[in-house]
Amino acid sequence: MTEPASQPAPQTDLNATERLRVILSAVAIVTLVGVSLSVSGPLLALEMERWGTPSAIAGLTATLAGVGNLLFVPFVPRLAARFGVKWLVATMLLLAAGLHFAFWALPNLWVWAAFRFMLGAAIGTLFVLSEYWISAAANPLRRGFIMGAYATALALGFAIGPLMLTVTGTQGMLPYAATAVLILTGLMPLKLIGPSAATVHGSPRASVLSFVRLAPAATLAALTVGAIEIGAFTQLSIHGLRMGWPEDSAAMLVSAFAIGNVLFQMPMGWLADRLDRRKILLGIALSATVIACCLPLTGSAFWPHAGLLMLLGGLVGALYTVGLAHLSSRFAQADLVSANAAFVMLYSVGQMAGPPLLGAGIDVAGTWGVPVTVAMVLALYGFVVASRLRAGPARG
Repeated sequence: MTEPASQPAPQTDLNATERLRVILSAVAIVTLVGVSLSVSGPLLALEMERWGTPSAIAGLTATLAGVGNLLFVPFVPRLAARFGVKWLVATMLLLAAGLHFAFWALPNLWVWAAFRFMLGAAIGTLFVLSEYWISAAANPLRRGFIMGAYATALALGFAIGPLMLTVTGTQGMLPYAATAVLILTGLMPLKLIGPSAATVHGSPRASVLSFVRLAPAATLAALTVGAIEIGAFTQLSIHGLRMGWPEDSAAMLVSAFAIGNVLFQMPMGWLADRLDRRKILLGIALSATVIACCLPLTGSAFWPHAGLLMLLGGLVGALYTVGLAHLSSRFAQADLVSANAAFVMLYSVGQMAGPPLLGAGIDVAGTWGVPVTVAMVLALYGFVVASRLRAGPARG
């Protein structure tokens, strides 16, 4: 199969106002979805805990969201071409909102498992198409910075979401209804986006999974981020306890990692507009590997450890921003939708693989488990990027 030629994303004929309207609308949609996800995750987990559901079974139902993502997202490019991007986004917003009402109306473990599978498919579709809109509307000269702004907004959404539960509580209809209404507000920016948003014409020249081979430096960035980011969010508290720190301090390690994620996105995106993005991806991977290896050197000193984790979280999160910007610069139209689908799918695979991988590292190596496992993942990704750079400028 012939590799699609490198080319800028479409929509270069838009004026600055139209570009901004499309980008802000798409960012608003996906950020609202991110907030909703960060609410529904703990909400459903707490409810299943009240039912007395074993943790392993509860975790399995959460994993089904990733499975739904993986199975449905490959069909998104053709569905978007056939029915239109706006129609598909609106449908998935309505489905996601309806499922949250359904969670409250039908409180049954196995029914919820099916609903989470469907929710994963809807959320994955929204991420693919929103990122496509942003990529297509972004000025090629500022694409990295814009992707950084998008990633920052999404990270803030994930951080803010759980605060909703302090207002709505975790029982009764209110938290489910509030989450559903929040998702439905995504229809407003969808209306405001107007005719300027990119559409999809024709079919991609390659299957979704083929883009992993065509652009491994970009797509495998998503896999790396998903594994380390979600693994860190679930296992850093355990790591902190193994280090001998109290629970509140151990929980602060997660916050430190998340703060770095928020702070680094836009500066690294700005840098990605000025240098070879593959070299930036390699530099990030190598720097993050070194930082992960330095974590054990802090010993029992909490704040140096937390500071290194903040740097690590920022660099790992920047892989997503720079990887997405690199991907967006290489493909257009239906190819770009398929490439985004591959990106989101690999992020989902990483989400499912990361927590057990880091957990196994803790079981095997104790306090060294998280640093060593994270360093190995980053070094492996760095090797892939280095090999692409050696292959020449046309290789992704």
